[in-house]
Amino acid sequence: MDSEPADSATEGQRVDERTAAAPYVDVAPPPWWLAAAGGAWAGALVAMLALTERSSASVVGIGLLLLAQMAFVTWYPRRHGALPSRTGAPPEFATIFARYPFVLLAIMALTAAVWLLLDAWVAAGTAAVLVGVGLAVYLRAYADAAARTRQRLG
Repeated sequence: MDSEPADSATEGQRVDERTAAAPYVDVAPPPWWLAAAGGAWAGALVAMLALTERSSASVVGIGLLLLAQMAFVTWYPRRHGALPSRTGAPPEFATIFARYPFVLLAIMALTAAVWLLLDAWVAAGTAAVLVGVGLAVYLRAYADAAARTRQRLG
């Protein structure tokens, strides 16, 4: 009989943990085109920045890219639900959330190095590939962390 309150408390903790994890694990999968679109967007942004050296009309292109980004940032949470935050995330997400800013900085540094050492157009292609691949790897890691969390929480 003494174990009944302990079992109830444990079950209550599990329900609380499942509820807290829901925004991370109970989400629609990302669209199949998301990684490719992110890469294309990044490559286009670098290309527009390259064009600013030759034409002020590229500012319009940059503005259009920013509008596209704002439209995506408005649409995606409606489809996905609340966007994930590092705070309150299940422990399975800690590694990918910790690595994300460093990978982002590495992609930016590599793209800048390619621009400086080779050419802006090569840098645009580099950004497209690195962001596309990086986003695909992140999305796979996110799905794996969500699966591990669901498995742990039953």
